[in-house]
Amino acid sequence: MNKITLDQNNFKGFFSPVGPLHSHHGEHIWPYDYVDRGSDTLLVTIGDSWTWGMGIQAIDNDAVDDNDQQKQFRLENLYGNIIAKEKKMNWLNLGFYSAGNQWMVNKVFELRALSPLLDFKEIIVMVNFTSSGRWFNTWQDSLTDYKKFFQSSKMTEPSDFENFFVDLNKKMLKEIILLTKSTDNIRLLLGTNAVDHSGFDAIEEQYIIPLPWYKLLSKTHLDGIFVDMQSIRYLPNVENVLSNSDQRFAFQKWMMEKISQAEEQQLMLNTMDHVADDKVHPTYKGHKLWANYILREIIK
Repeated sequence: MNKITLDQNNFKGFFSPVGPLHSHHGEHIWPYDYVDRGSDTLLVTIGDSWTWGMGIQAIDNDAVDDNDQQKQFRLENLYGNIIAKEKKMNWLNLGFYSAGNQWMVNKVFELRALSPLLDFKEIIVMVNFTSSGRWFNTWQDSLTDYKKFFQSSKMTEPSDFENFFVDLNKKMLKEIILLTKSTDNIRLLLGTNAVDHSGFDAIEEQYIIPLPWYKLLSKTHLDGIFVDMQSIRYLPNVENVLSNSDQRFAFQKWMMEKISQAEEQQLMLNTMDHVADDKVHPTYKGHKLWANYILREIIK
C-alpha cells in the first residue's frame, strides 16, 4: 500500500473544507495547519476557534505587523504546536472557528479513513469539545431525523430536554471512540474548552482530559454548564421539530434556563485570565497554560 505524506498543500484531497454553511466565508477554504518534524508520531488537534487560535492575534505582540507574521505568530503559539514541538512530534491542526461537536466527529471520521495511508507508529488525537447544541438540526447533523424522534418520544418536562442534549454528546463521544478504537496506533484524548464536560460519564476515564481548559484561566466553576451564546443561536431550531404544544412548553422552560446559563458562561469568559480583546478566546499565554497542563498531566 502506497503511503501518503501530508503537507500544507494537500489537505483538499483528505479533509472537507469549510465555507458558507460553516462560517462567514463565501468560498470554501481549508484553514488547517501541518508541521512536519520528521517524527514517527503525529499529534492531531481537533476543535473550534479555541483550537484554531482566534485569540492569538497581533494584539498579543507589538512586533507583529502583517498577515504573514500574524499567521506565523498564531501557529507558533497554538497549544497543539507547543505540545508537538516539546515532544518533537509532527502536528496536524483541524480546528476552525464556530465549529460544533458534530463537525469534530466528522473530522475524526475523515482522519480515520486516512490513517492507514499515513506512515506513523502513533497518532495522538486530541479533541476539544465545545458547547452542546451548536448547529443543531442544520447540515451538520442532517442525517438525524429529529422530527421522527420527537414524534415517538414523550418529552414533556424541561429535564427531558436536558437529558436529550447530554445524550447527544454521549452519542458523539462514543462515535469518536468507536472510530479510533478500530486501529491500534491511535491514542484518543477528549476534553472541553470553555464549557464543562457533558456526557463524559458515559466513556472510559482513559480517554478523558480531566480539567476543562477554562478552569486553568478562571477561578469560576460552571457547575455543569454545557451551553454558550453560540449554541443558544441554534437551540431555537428545536421548536421546528417538536410534535405538540406540551413539548414546546417544556422546551421553552428549559431554554430559559439555558439562556441564563449561557450568560453565566459569558461572564466567566469576560473575567478569565489571558483573554483576548474579544472577551471570548484565550491569548497565546492561555494556550501556553493549556499546553503545559497537557504536557504535565496527560502527554508526559
